[in-house]
Amino acid sequence: MLKRILFLFSFCMLTAVAVKSQSYKFIYYLDTDLNTVSKKKASIIGKGFKENNLFKLDCFSAFNNALLMTIHFADSSLAVLQGSFRSYHVNGKIEKEGNHVMGFEEGTWQSWDTLGRKVDSVIYKNGLPYVHATFDHHKNGSLRYYSIEDSLQQTYQTVTYDENAGVTHEVFFKGQKGILKTYTEKGVQTDSLFTREESEASFPGGEQGWRTYLKENLNPNTPVDNNAGAGKYTVVIKFIVTKDGSLNDVSAETSHGHGMEKEVIRIIKNGPKWIPAVQYGRKVNAYRRQPVTFLVEK
Repeated sequence: MLKRILFLFSFCMLTAVAVKSQSYKFIYYLDTDLNTVSKKKASIIGKGFKENNLFKLDCFSAFNNALLMTIHFADSSLAVLQGSFRSYHVNGKIEKEGNHVMGFEEGTWQSWDTLGRKVDSVIYKNGLPYVHATFDHHKNGSLRYYSIEDSLQQTYQTVTYDENAGVTHEVFFKGQKGILKTYTEKGVQTDSLFTREESEASFPGGEQGWRTYLKENLNPNTPVDNNAGAGKYTVVIKFIVTKDGSLNDVSAETSHGHGMEKEVIRIIKNGPKWIPAVQYGRKVNAYRRQPVTFLVEK
């Protein structure tokens, strides 16, 4: 989203109108792509004023007046991003924040999910990222893993935790050579790694192969045959792709009924072996979530 903002604010001419409301001196009527539109067509209303030798623009929803983002520019022409940036989730929690210098990201930029948990952190210099950290969490809110990649030092580190905050794995790479530590009740097992190659488990032939398989094997009339009402139903099936490509623990996450979950489970179980996931050059078991959408017309 930020890259889109950068592009639009660099190339779109925005019309400013002086207003006498609070401390705001300018107002901008924008669509969802941040293009200037008439007041009646506006989805976003930008309100701005000078602050500490910069120009601050607060962007609000035209529908409920919720604050969407706050952006700083060199001046009211909005030509050059300069200073702090912050965006918000629809629930009001911070989504992303960072700083611009002469139109480029600089320093640390961080992102959070809707629950306020940090998911991403990047350090920039002149708009180029060189340290990138990612974070993931268990359903109970505890940290599931974090990883840090430093492109200048050519290092990569990740630490994985169980739901009780106990360390289960540690990986450290320098270039393409690394060490994997696995923590078990019997102690710590250490393995040497010689590649950072990773890939997700996938259906043979990729997305095109999956669509072809669905077309040839899925019964699209399943919900109609079982008296489902008109609507769009997205079924989600989860399963494990093992190291040899066979599937285990195939089950539904959704419960739309009318035979839809059973039909998708049937074609997944009866299908070919999948291509297993690869981690650090080794085939590993991996969880997959496969959505399939049924459309029932009136």
